[in-house]
Amino acid sequence: MRIAFKLAYLGNCFSGFQYQPDATTVEGELFRAFEDLGIDARNAGYTSAGRTDAGVHAFGQVIAINTETCVQPRKINSFLPENITVWASARVGDDFNPRNAKSRIYMYAMSAGNYDISAMRKAAKLIIGTHDFKNFTKKFGEGKTCLRSVYNAELRLDGDFLVFEIEGNAFTWNMVRCIITALESVGRRQRSVEWFEEMLNPEKHRERIEPAPPHGLILKDVKYEGTRFEIDDYAWRTLQSRLKDVVGFYGSIYWIFSSFVE
Repeated sequence: MRIAFKLAYLGNCFSGFQYQPDATTVEGELFRAFEDLGIDARNAGYTSAGRTDAGVHAFGQVIAINTETCVQPRKINSFLPENITVWASARVGDDFNPRNAKSRIYMYAMSAGNYDISAMRKAAKLIIGTHDFKNFTKKFGEGKTCLRSVYNAELRLDGDFLVFEIEGNAFTWNMVRCIITALESVGRRQRSVEWFEEMLNPEKHRERIEPAPPHGLILKDVKYEGTRFEIDDYAWRTLQSRLKDVVGFYGSIYWIFSSFVE
């Protein structure tokens, strides 16, 4: 049988998602956990929805493996560190590939600061549709396209933070983080909304953008047509408890040091 799993992890604890023999990665921990369960994941049709860079978090990353027995998320979690939690699963067809998703949703949170939010929202709306995101890509291979479709992009104020949420069919390397850098430039009035629009037309305007820091980015969800994930209640409660601890820890740090910021 083939099973797909949804998992969450804290990206700042890892050197990225993809397996690296000499570094601590999310995939490396997953491979070890499956090995402890008697499953050689790399020879069991293992695939993932995509990679996240070092420092980037996830709540709805998706992986899939072939297995002779039904493996529950809670069982996998017993062999994983606390900063990775598998919380849902789905029986899928033998040809299921997590990369063939209907859409992916990313969120980026940043300090609200002194931004022109109205201008940033106007720029964000320009992203919706199909565009060549070459100017918002860190690096692309020879002959590869940066054409991507964005279904929704919105910016909202949430307390002391600005939250950017974007949904699309797929994303190029560092695309979301480069978009954030561009939106911040518009928000600080260093660049105009018109400039942002020009950036979406790399055939006429080429400019390099540095990606925003990874710690504010999270892969919120990956959606599929006709695939229904069942939440493991015990794993879900475990995840909620761990997230509360994380919020409490970083919330305390935020409060303590914000009192020293003028």
